[in-house]
Amino acid sequence: MSACSQRRLYSCCLVSLWFVLAAGTALGLDPHDPLSHYGRQSWQAEHGLPQNTVRAIVQTADGYIWAGTEGGLARFDGVRFSVFNIQSTPELKSNDIRALAQDHDGALWIATGGGVTRIRNGQFQTFGRETGLPSSDVETVYVDDSGAVHATTASGTARFDGHRFVSEFGKNPGSQAATDCPAGFASGHASTCLKDRHGVVWVGTDSGLFRDEAGSIDRFPSGDTLSSLPILSLFEDREGNLWVGTDSGGLNIVRDQKFSTYTFHEDPSANKIRCVFADRKGVVWIGTDGGGLRRFENGAFSALTTQNGLVSNVILALNEDNSGNLLAGTPDGLNRIGPHLRSVVTSADGLAEDFVRSLYTDKDGSIWAGTRRGLSHVEGNVVTTYTQSNGLGSDLVGAIVRDTRGELWVATLHGLARFRNGAFTNYTVEDGLSSNVITDLYADPEGYLWIATQGGGLNRFHDEGFVRFSAAGGIPATIYGVNEDRHDGLWMAAPNGIFRVARSDLNRSAGRQGTPVRVVSYGTSDGLRVSECSGGGHPATWRDQDGGIWFATLSGAAYLAANHTEVNALPPPVVVANVLIDDQSFDPAHIGDIPPGRERVTFEYAGLSYTSPQKVRFKYKLEGFDRDWVDAGTRRSAFYTNLPPRQYRFRVLAANPDGVWNDTGATIAFRMLPHFYQTIWFEFLMLCALLLAFYGVYQLRLQQVRAQYDAVLKERNRIAREIHDTLAQGFAGVSVQLEVAHRLLSSSTEAAREHLDQARQLVRRCLADARQSIWELRSQSPEHEEEFAARLAKLVSASVKSTGTAIQLEVHGANRPLNKSTEDELFKIGQEAITNALRHAHAKNIKLDLTYDSGTVVLSIADDGCGFTGTVNATGPNGHFGLKGMRERAEQIQAQLTIRSSAETGTLIRIEAPAN
Repeated sequence: MSACSQRRLYSCCLVSLWFVLAAGTALGLDPHDPLSHYGRQSWQAEHGLPQNTVRAIVQTADGYIWAGTEGGLARFDGVRFSVFNIQSTPELKSNDIRALAQDHDGALWIATGGGVTRIRNGQFQTFGRETGLPSSDVETVYVDDSGAVHATTASGTARFDGHRFVSEFGKNPGSQAATDCPAGFASGHASTCLKDRHGVVWVGTDSGLFRDEAGSIDRFPSGDTLSSLPILSLFEDREGNLWVGTDSGGLNIVRDQKFSTYTFHEDPSANKIRCVFADRKGVVWIGTDGGGLRRFENGAFSALTTQNGLVSNVILALNEDNSGNLLAGTPDGLNRIGPHLRSVVTSADGLAEDFVRSLYTDKDGSIWAGTRRGLSHVEGNVVTTYTQSNGLGSDLVGAIVRDTRGELWVATLHGLARFRNGAFTNYTVEDGLSSNVITDLYADPEGYLWIATQGGGLNRFHDEGFVRFSAAGGIPATIYGVNEDRHDGLWMAAPNGIFRVARSDLNRSAGRQGTPVRVVSYGTSDGLRVSECSGGGHPATWRDQDGGIWFATLSGAAYLAANHTEVNALPPPVVVANVLIDDQSFDPAHIGDIPPGRERVTFEYAGLSYTSPQKVRFKYKLEGFDRDWVDAGTRRSAFYTNLPPRQYRFRVLAANPDGVWNDTGATIAFRMLPHFYQTIWFEFLMLCALLLAFYGVYQLRLQQVRAQYDAVLKERNRIAREIHDTLAQGFAGVSVQLEVAHRLLSSSTEAAREHLDQARQLVRRCLADARQSIWELRSQSPEHEEEFAARLAKLVSASVKSTGTAIQLEVHGANRPLNKSTEDELFKIGQEAITNALRHAHAKNIKLDLTYDSGTVVLSIADDGCGFTGTVNATGPNGHFGLKGMRERAEQIQAQLTIRSSAETGTLIRIEAPAN
C-alpha cells in the first residue's frame, strides 16, 4: 500500500471512529449475514454524480455525505446531489478531488490538483503555494489525533497552523495508518481498507470488495459490480452503512436489510408461501402453495412433497403435537409427520372436512383443527366436531389460540368465538368488533387478545371489551398475521407490506382514545422480494426460538432476525438544503431579509438518513403563518405563496425509517420586507387621512345641518314677520276702527258706520294679505300685478283714510321693476314704519320718499312723532318686534338700514337696497 493510500485510510478511519462512538454499536452491517443479504444501491453520473470515479468519501457533522470525484465535489442527502466544481465554485482551483477530511471544528478539507480547499460555515477558501504549501498538486489531506491538518504534495508535506501551511521536512505521515490490510492482501492489490464498528475489515482492491471477519474472507457474489470493479475509497457512516467509491462505477452503498427472503429457484411453485412454523428443535417449516413443505435447518433447505409421504403439496396450516411430530393441514386431510411416522387424519376419521385451514395443539396434547365446515377436536382417536348447530358463529374456521387465562378463542367468517365449558360465546361487530371476518389471533403475555381482521384493521380484547385500531392511525386495514418480538414490537403481515407498531403505544392509545401511534412499514427496500404477504394459511407469521420472526409472502419466506427487530433509535440530522425565491436559489444560511414583491418561497430540506432515505418522513411549520405542523410525508419541499410582510421562522423535523423523530430539526429565520404601502408609517398616514376624511365628512354634514337649521330659522322669522306685518298690523287697524266706532255709536251713527266699513275693508285686506302670504309660500312666481310705487301709494291712501294723519309719498327717478324679494321686503318695512309712526309715535305728518338711482333704490320714511330710545335689534314697546323685523328684512335683501329717532325731531328710517 502506498503512503498516500495509507494517509487517506488513516483520515477515513478517524472520522469513522467518531461516528461509531456517536451512534453506538446497535447499527452497522451484521457480520454474520452473508454478503448476498446486504442491500446495495449505486449512483452514477446519470443520477447527478459529477463523474463516476470516486476517490474519497466522508460524512460531515451535519450528516451530509461528500464524494470527491475527478469531475468535482458532490454533496449527497440520500436523494439529491449538489455539485461543486470550478464552474459553479470559483474558489475550487481544480475538479480533480483526491482526498477529503473533516477537522475537529467541523470544517471540510479537500485535496485537489490545484491546492487545498477548506469549507467552513458554507464558505470556500483555497490554500496554495502562496499560503505555504510546497506544491499546489496535493495528493492527500488528513487530520491527526491532535486535530492538526496535514497536506501531502508531490514536493513534500505541510501542516496548517491556523492561518497558513508550514512545511514539515522529514515527516512521514504514512506511518500513522490506523488499520493494516489483512495479510492475504499484502501483495499490493489492496487500494483501501476500513475496519467497521464490529471490527470487521473491509478491503477494497483493484478487482472488487472483500470482507475479512475474524480471518474468514468473503467476496461479493459473481455478477455483483462490487465483486469486480476497482475500489478506490471506503467509508462507514453514522448509521453503519458502508459507502464504496469505485474507479468507474460511481458511488455505492452497502446497507444492512431488515429482512432476508428465501426463495426456491429449482421449484418456482414453492415460492408462494401459505404458512410458516418453527418447531421446538429450532427447525423452520415452510408450507407452500403447490411445492410441498420446505425444511430449513443449519442454513440449508430440504423439500418434503407427496413423493415423501405428504397427502398434498398444498400446505394450509402447520403446528406440532406434544410428541414433536409435525402437523400439516392440507386440502386433503391432516398430515402427522415424525422421524418414523407418516399418518393422515381425514373426514373418514371424524374430521369436519378434509380441508384443514388451521391447527392448534392444546396443553393436554389434543389437537384443534379448523376447517370450512366446522371446528374439530382430536383427542387421541376420538374426534369431536363443532358447527353452527353447536353455537359456533360460522362453520368456516380460521385461527385458533388459547390465551394466558386458559380461554380458547376461535376466529370464524362471522366474528370471534370463545369456547368455555363446552359452550360458545360469539362476538361480532354489534359487540364492538371492527369486522366479522377474523384472519388471525395473537394472545400476548399480559392477557390481551389481538385480533386481525379483513377490512377492519386491528382489534384488542380485554376485560373492558373491544378496542379498534383502524387504518386512520396507520394500521393496515387487512391483516393476515400478527406476532410480537422481544422488544415490545407488534408485527403485522398485510397485503401491502409488513408493519410494526409498539404494543405499549397501542395500549396507551386504547386508554386515551385519539392518541397517535407510530406505525412503520417495510417493503422491497428492506429486503422483501415483494411487498405483498400471503393470506389463507395459518400461521402466516411465527417467532422462532432465537426471537426471529418468519413471514409468509407471495414470493418466498421472509425472515426478520432477532437483532433486526430493534428500532433504530438514532434520529436523522435535518438540514434545509436550499431556498428558492421566485425560482432563484439562495443559501439558507444567508437568506436574511427578502425584498418586497417576491411571491413564491420554496424550502428544500432533507433528513440525512441513508438506510432507507425514501422512507424518511417530514413535518414542517412556518411560524408566523402555519397554525400547526404540516405532515409532509416523504415530500422534501415546502411551498408558500404571497406571504404577508412580517418575521417568519421555518422549522422542519424528520423521522428515520423506524419512526424516530428528530424533534430539534432545522430552523431558518427570515423576514418578508413590505412594500412602502405595507409599512406601518404608510398605514399610519392612511389612518390619519381616513380620520381627516371622516372629520371632513362630519364638518360637511354639520354645515348641512346648520344650513338647514338656519334655513328653517330664517323661514320661521320670515313667517313671523309676515304675520306681524300683515295679520297683526291689519288686526291692529281693525281694532282701532272698532274702538272708534264704539265711541261714536252713542253720538253719531253715521260716523260709527263709516268706521265699521273701514274695519270691514281692513278685514278683507287682512284676508287678502294672508292668502297672498300662503300663495307666496306655495308659488315661486316673482311677478306682481302692480308696480312698487303704486303699491306704496295704495298703502298711503289706506292709512290716510283710517287715521286721518297727513301722509305724503314722493317718487324720484325713473320707475323700474325690482326683484320680488327686494320689493316685498321694502314694502313690508315701509308698512311697519307707517304703522309704528301711527300707533306708537302718534305722528301728525309722515313723509315717504322713494328714489330710483342707477344701481340702488332708496326708501325713507320720516315722521314728526315722539320717537323712541334703544337699539335697532331691540324689541319695541310692550315686547313688539317691529324694529327687529325691519333689521332682518334689510339683511335679507342686503340693504343698508338707517334709523334715527329722537323726541324732538321724530323718527327717520332710511333703506338703501340694490336695484337688481
